[in-house]
Amino acid sequence: MFCSRFSPRIGAEKNGATGKHGAEQALDVRLTALQDYRMRRSVFLVGLVVVLPLSARAQRAGVQEPTPHISAAFGVHFGSPMRISLAGGVLVDMSARRNDGVVAVAEAGQQGAEVSLGYFRMLGRYGSGYSLRAAGIRTLGNPWNASRNTTYAGVEASWMIAFGAGARVGYLRRTSRRVDDAHDNLASIGIGIGI
Repeated sequence: MFCSRFSPRIGAEKNGATGKHGAEQALDVRLTALQDYRMRRSVFLVGLVVVLPLSARAQRAGVQEPTPHISAAFGVHFGSPMRISLAGGVLVDMSARRNDGVVAVAEAGQQGAEVSLGYFRMLGRYGSGYSLRAAGIRTLGNPWNASRNTTYAGVEASWMIAFGAGARVGYLRRTSRRVDDAHDNLASIGIGIGI
């Protein structure tokens, strides 16, 4: 007699069942195993369909926009109206490459003080870049090309050629009381290292 593991009669004999009822019982066991295989495969595929998008979302969540990076900045300047001055400030980098953002600077000089707030952008690897800032200057006793003890407000632009060394130029207008001299407008010009 030919034996096969798929034969209902052999399955029925193994189970101890005889006749038509035993063959149906053995056939039911095989169908249940086949259904079980299909069910496992279906559950696996549904699980894969659910899990893959979640893992992709987890990968995207890891590449979130970085938080702003805050760093200190310093500089030394020489020019009008404050002559020699020291600057200290804060750079708030807003990009992922850490090369542009907001700059806030306070500067104290021989003949005045300045505060400014604006935008900076670094170019290349060698400390070159520029900044555009709104500025306020208060002069003291003997400033260059400005009225003494006067407040000015305006804009300044800085260009750093390499390693933070460069020049700056600005246009400011008197905001304090009128003084009898010709310095209602101020052109700030200078060179420096740093911000």
